[in-house]
Amino acid sequence: MWMVWSLLRRLATAGGGRRGHEPIPRREEEEEREVVRAAAKGFKETAFSQVDAKNWREAALAFGEQAACDLKLGDELSAASALLRSAQSYAWIHEEDEGSVAATKLALDQAITLFVKLNDLRMAAICCEELAELYVEQGELLTAADFFDKAADYYGHNRQKRHCRYEAGRIRFLLDHKENYDRLPEQDYWRKQMYEVLATGLM
Repeated sequence: MWMVWSLLRRLATAGGGRRGHEPIPRREEEEEREVVRAAAKGFKETAFSQVDAKNWREAALAFGEQAACDLKLGDELSAASALLRSAQSYAWIHEEDEGSVAATKLALDQAITLFVKLNDLRMAAICCEELAELYVEQGELLTAADFFDKAADYYGHNRQKRHCRYEAGRIRFLLDHKENYDRLPEQDYWRKQMYEVLATGLM
């Protein structure tokens, strides 16, 4: 860390006589990037150490800081991966803090945007699937179905695509038929049971 602080001091004292909006010399730009690169590395190491210690909130925050540094460096792939890890860390504390749910959604949304931009559709699909499952947990079923469909689109042609399509279809079927099944007479036991089995974990 002494290198980081040394660079910060040099940046703070350098260029004191520059006027207005004069361009920053190339050397200073390189030094600033070194500071940000060192910070990104430090946040990443901190995040993984917090994961090992199961300090999920601290891990999530550190991964978020790493992502911010990566974006400053133009490393969008690393930033997207850090955002996904941040969301996965927040997932461990949903029951403790409602704010972590919003943070998870935001991190996953940002990760999806970056992965799609980089044409890494498999990782975009993974983020969509995680977001869909989160919306299921929150009872936002229509939104969950939409994200399962997005995940299926990004997965292309494989088993995981079929799974996501099935989940999206199951949710929409249950929502479309909920009132009908609620009105079934008691003697229609098997149809009610079938609906309850399909709805397990969703409603």
